[in-house]
Amino acid sequence: GIEHRRSSLRVQPPQSAMLRAVSVATLLWGTAFTCVTHVVAQTCTTQFKPKCTGPASPREYIQQVLKDKGYDSTERPSCGGAPTVVQVQFRLTQVNDIYQKDGVISVSGYMRSWWKDERLAFNGTKTGGCFDEVVLMGADGANIWLPDLYIKNAVSKNVDGFATLTNVYPDGSIWRSEQTAFAIKGELDLGPLPYDEHIGRVVMSSFGYDATQLRIKAKGGTVGPGSSGVGLTAPAMNHSVWTLGPDAAAEAEGFETPAKNEVRDGVDYASLIFDFKRKPKFFFDQVIIPCILFLLVAYMQFWVDRKVAPARAFLAVIPVLIMRTLSNQVYRSLPEGGQKMWLADILTTFTVWTIAGALHLGLVQALRLKESSREKKRKGLEACEAFAEELIASAKAADKTLLTLVDECQATKTTVAALPPRARKPLNAKPEDAVRMMSAEAVERKVEEHDMLFIDYAKEIFAKFDSKDKSNSMSARDVRIANTYFNVYLSTAHTTKIVCMFLRD
Repeated sequence: GIEHRRSSLRVQPPQSAMLRAVSVATLLWGTAFTCVTHVVAQTCTTQFKPKCTGPASPREYIQQVLKDKGYDSTERPSCGGAPTVVQVQFRLTQVNDIYQKDGVISVSGYMRSWWKDERLAFNGTKTGGCFDEVVLMGADGANIWLPDLYIKNAVSKNVDGFATLTNVYPDGSIWRSEQTAFAIKGELDLGPLPYDEHIGRVVMSSFGYDATQLRIKAKGGTVGPGSSGVGLTAPAMNHSVWTLGPDAAAEAEGFETPAKNEVRDGVDYASLIFDFKRKPKFFFDQVIIPCILFLLVAYMQFWVDRKVAPARAFLAVIPVLIMRTLSNQVYRSLPEGGQKMWLADILTTFTVWTIAGALHLGLVQALRLKESSREKKRKGLEACEAFAEELIASAKAADKTLLTLVDECQATKTTVAALPPRARKPLNAKPEDAVRMMSAEAVERKVEEHDMLFIDYAKEIFAKFDSKDKSNSMSARDVRIANTYFNVYLSTAHTTKIVCMFLRD
């Protein structure tokens, strides 16, 4: 290398003797410093490496601390002494689904726990050890005592294929994190739906130890009943259906909640809590607004001509079917029990109003049939107007009331024996059988019975309103009501005016 640099100097342009001497000296000092540094580097790993005692790897730790010292992983720390205190915390990373029909909440995250086992203590770097943390990956963490924690309200839990991490510190403190996914049973209050808010609870407890042997609390909390510590943490999460956390800001920034500790039957329970509330936009846009719109469509039939029955039937019936479809859609994901729900009440109310519109259509059609019958009678009465005027003239000429004359022209009842022989023969009836025959007045005036059909109907209507006082008269109000039997609808004032015009004429 030196020779190469010297040869390089010879190819430079001619310089003064002093400058060449300085260059050569600099080159020699740089070469010497490089050689010394190389020698020091070669000796650092051996001569200057600090010495440590104890295990130098997790594998050596397992061998020296756990196996060689006869560590018993079935025996809890401080066995026979004070209860072992275990801190728990759930790191919620995802709300997978909420099955409202069954009240089941599916979540994913990391179940974390902290406790102390002095049997696992080792020398840290401050006391000559090789490290300050032993990291036991996967199954290696099962070599130490683990608290038998379980989720009391779990419906299912998936443990296959998930990672676990166990860290042991010099004083015997342990931190364990287990990746997990599970479903818990929740108590969902769907009464205010779609503005409902709920609380999810992950209830942690020990499966085999009571409170005299193992105490459970939230991270940083206190032992015993009450809310304390940080039982659940969550990062910023966004869910399409639910707002996670106390408010929208917590959803965007993440949140922490304390744990609620209880002691039941001598066993500790820690409830790790998280809040979630529904985003109501879907139900508002897809259920409530369509209900209002289709109710308006149902009542549009009232502005359609009552004679156009098919159009009115379409507008009345289709909204009822749509309301039932919306109701079925809502209950597809909701429990079908007796729980009172605001949205269900809204659907029921709109459905009743829509069905009321359909029933109104049926009532209108029934009244139209009645009106049609009355319309035919009115037309029949109008057709015999000339005959009626003849009867009125005859009654005046005979100084009789029209009712008296009409009664005299009615067919009379008799027996077959009273008929002339030539009239009896076609009847082929017994002599005592009753028959009706034209009255003498009808024969004299040449009034046929079919001419009297609508006159008799008008007489029956008149008699219905004259039955109280038999005054052979009707008030204007009675005339107005009687006209409705002939499909004529007028106010009492209009009826009075028309009656006066008739009497003046």
